Amino acid sequence: MSNAPTARQKFWERAFASTVVLYTFGATYVVWKTLTKYGANWLVYFIIDVPTSWFYGISASRLVVSVVKKRFHEVTKWGWLAAINFAIPQIYILYYAHHASRQTLMIFALVITGLAISSVYTLWTQIKKSRRSE
Repeated sequence: MSNAPTARQKFWERAFASTVVLYTFGATYVVWKTLTKYGANWLVYFIIDVPTSWFYGISASRLVVSVVKKRFHEVTKWGWLAAINFAIPQIYILYYAHHASRQTLMIFALVITGLAISSVYTLWTQIKKSRRSE
């Protein structure tokens, strides 16, 4: 039994990854409008966020497939890759926007926490939906 993604899986993981990359444009706009005055460079953020968003989308999709197909030896790999690719742009912002007020950093931390919770919830619902359709 091959673990290679099917053509259908590749289509959906690329569609999801593309959607995540589209989100990058909105996130970059927010960084440009709110965090450049604190030391974050919106262009560097964008250059970091585009590829990591793509790889986050692919790895998150493969994480769902691995759980649904009970390939638990792959779950850790895809889970870590998704988490790392999600975190890298946020780490850049936290590091370079160090001149921001405590309130601004708290708002940013709350947004990131909300996005992380939303990501986990989305993965969880996709896994449940996929298991029901089998």
